[in-house]
Amino acid sequence: MSNSNLYREVETLPSGESLIYLRENFCHDVDEEDRVAYISVARQIATQIQCELAVAENTLTFTKKDESTTY
Repeated sequence: MSNSNLYREVETLPSGESLIYLRENFCHDVDEEDRVAYISVARQIATQIQCELAVAENTLTFTKKDESTTY
């Protein structure tokens, strides 16, 4: 998988839904040159797609912001 595939996978989440990655799997799936900085890649994806990112010990959870919510 590549960064663009990860981006597409998160982007297609329905509003308000979550996608959970095992940290090890996410790290393995980013482009090889980004593996050291995979958390930065996750944060960039979350920002671009307007998701909340929860980083836990073994997981990364992307939650797509509910489009009906106004800020």
